[in-house]
Amino acid sequence: MRTIDLILLLNDFKKNNRVFIESGDDHLAVVDLEVTDEQIILKTSNKLHGLKNWEFLLLLNKKEYYEYPIFYNNKNSHQQLFGFRVANDCLLLG
Repeated sequence: MRTIDLILLLNDFKKNNRVFIESGDDHLAVVDLEVTDEQIILKTSNKLHGLKNWEFLLLLNKKEYYEYPIFYNNKNSHQQLFGFRVANDCLLLG
C-alpha cells in the first residue's frame, strides 16, 4: 500500500483511535516510523501505547512520502502493508 492511499483511508476514522499492527493473534502498537530507501517501515512495540490516528497521520503526511510503500517488521523480515480493519476503536493494520 502506498502512503497516500493509507492517509486517505485513515482520514475517515476517529482521530483518537490507536494504531496497531495485526500479526496473527498479536497486536503490536505502532510507535514510530523509519524512512529508508524510499520506503516507510513502521516501528512497533508490545510494551508501549500506540500512536493515535492523528499522530500517525501527522508523521505520514509529507509530500515526499506519498508514493513510498509501507512495510512493518514481521518475525525478522519486512512485510508490506496491504490493508487494515477496525475493531474495538483500534485501527489494525496488516
